Amino acid sequence: MKKILVLLCLLIVFGGCGSNEAPKEAPDFTIKVVGGGGDRWLGKTITLSELRGRAVVIHFTASWCHACERIFHALTQGYREAFVMGIGVLDRKANIIDFIRAHNMSAPVGYDEDGSITRNYGVNTLPLTIFIDREGRIVERVVGVIEGEALKEAMNRIAG
Repeated sequence: MKKILVLLCLLIVFGGCGSNEAPKEAPDFTIKVVGGGGDRWLGKTITLSELRGRAVVIHFTASWCHACERIFHALTQGYREAFVMGIGVLDRKANIIDFIRAHNMSAPVGYDEDGSITRNYGVNTLPLTIFIDREGRIVERVVGVIEGEALKEAMNRIAG
């Protein structure tokens, strides 16, 4: 009995066999673009469900997140098979807009006005990058820096 309890505790603490879990559907949202991606995106809206059929990468960002700019730049370099976008969270809107301009973001970035996207995606730390496959399912959720080979592998998993 003691061995079973220890095993059960280990499964709870370490998440068991999380890699066997089926990907869950990404929560839908509509967001207004506040910058990035050139003038053609400014003021437009993006609705996640309208991107179904395309691989999507959502990078949650803030002006105070130094690693976010580096990751966002890496996401937009040479990965044409995925739609890459940013969402400003945990920050003031004006700071996000200034951050986008200062770093000349090459993909559209919206701002989570009411915090609903932040809540639905469980954003409580940055950097956070979400990889969504063509069927609209979250394939990978990366907290922290992702670049190099790990980024390439994540992109390959969603591009199918």
